[in-house]
Amino acid sequence: GETLAREGVVVVSINYRLGIFGFFAHPALSAESAQHVSGNYGQLDQIAALQWVKRNIERFGGDPHRVTVAGASSGSLDICNLLASPLAAGLFEAAILQSGVCVDSVFPAGKAAEMNGANFARVLGAGSGSDAQSIAALRSMQAGVLLEAAAKDQAVYLEPSVDGWFLKEQPAAAFAGGRQMKIPVLVGSNENEGSIFASPLVGGRSYRPKTVAEYRQWLSRRFTGNAEGVFTAYPARSDSEATEVFNTMDTDFDFGFGARLLASEMAGAHQPAFLYHFTYVGQGVFAPLGAFHSEESMFLSQKFWTSWIHAPDDARLSAAILGYWVSFVKTGNPNTRGLPVWPAYVPEKDLCQMLGKTIKTARVPRSDRFSVFQKRMIERLKGS
Repeated sequence: GETLAREGVVVVSINYRLGIFGFFAHPALSAESAQHVSGNYGQLDQIAALQWVKRNIERFGGDPHRVTVAGASSGSLDICNLLASPLAAGLFEAAILQSGVCVDSVFPAGKAAEMNGANFARVLGAGSGSDAQSIAALRSMQAGVLLEAAAKDQAVYLEPSVDGWFLKEQPAAAFAGGRQMKIPVLVGSNENEGSIFASPLVGGRSYRPKTVAEYRQWLSRRFTGNAEGVFTAYPARSDSEATEVFNTMDTDFDFGFGARLLASEMAGAHQPAFLYHFTYVGQGVFAPLGAFHSEESMFLSQKFWTSWIHAPDDARLSAAILGYWVSFVKTGNPNTRGLPVWPAYVPEKDLCQMLGKTIKTARVPRSDRFSVFQKRMIERLKGS
């Protein structure tokens, strides 16, 4: 925030409800609601914050007609949902999405989320689980007890849902049909997104297959009938390369594919979309992680982890990212004097801005393999 403020940007950081208090749906909560829905409270908090910004930001030196929302990881996913929500219409004029989109996701319907919430209440001993007495029982419990119980229960659903109010349809369907908000976007992902989740450096414990057999088993669980197609696109020829191939596939599946798809669908709606691919690799203990998830945020904020090993290229890339982002906030276009030209995304050319030790325009890495992820997403949408 301080770094952007020095560049003339008025920064507003908000809090919003998370976990069971942010996304828990339940039949009795829906019955209490004027809209007869529940869940998505965290996203509604964001709507309320943006409404406040529109009403008040001018008093802080901001322009209520030049509001840009920006987020990374789950915050980026939230922004994607806002782009698909009719409740957010007119609340902002541009969006920055770093490593997280909704166009490759399929969310449960509101009723399914409610039933999931009722099951959680039942497991927790809150009466029948589905009626008003169950909600009363949950409300009588200490917040810490609910948080801990929800964190331990792998079955409870605490993510966005298609409730008919905040989200009237699957965001993926809204974007595919051109019904999303029509504004400029800056969107992208990093080359090695998944590495940090399995690294002891930050306590990561995510599963990583160590053999070709384990890799194939993972694909079978996740992609079922399309597993062989994904393996063909991302083949591991020996056990020694299984983990590395998995990391590349998983990064593309969870981040790269979606970022490119969102850029393509915004371009299809005749909106400027600026797609990036972050590739900078740190030194020392960070080198094995590659360009890991959230790394670009350090370069944007110019606030690096205390264990980060600085190199001369750090400052150069940081200044470039800051310059691009600030220009986009102020004008809806990242291009600014002194930086390499960043063309808007055009599906036929399939170009992105590579942000690393060298900044250049290049083809989106491995996009020729993304059709296997597109196929799975379409099949899930049909079944939703």
